[in-house]
Amino acid sequence: MSEQFVSLDTLGQGAAIEKFQDEFDRVLANVLDPNTKPTASRSVTLVVTIKPDEDRSFANAMIEVKSKLAPSKPVGTAIYIGQHAGQPVATERDVRQMRFEDNVVGMKEASNG
Repeated sequence: MSEQFVSLDTLGQGAAIEKFQDEFDRVLANVLDPNTKPTASRSVTLVVTIKPDEDRSFANAMIEVKSKLAPSKPVGTAIYIGQHAGQPVATERDVRQMRFEDNVVGMKEASNG
């Protein structure tokens, strides 16, 4: 009879390594994301929690893998705040100001006119 002892390779029938690889891939994608700080530290943590029974001959094991990613860089914008139909609203363009496209059309009409 050939016994296979538990190791990282066999833990959870390979689930520990698979879960670790999934999180590691997420970290690599985060490193390559141009919307994150390039020099921020990232990490992958594999936690195996073992809870034995009273006579110590059996245990339940939980496999947990977590990653800590770099957050996305903030993106700034200006917003204009007002009301529409009595409700507060915001827009990224000052609706009180004429748009450039409207001005060009008006200039063309005036020159043709």
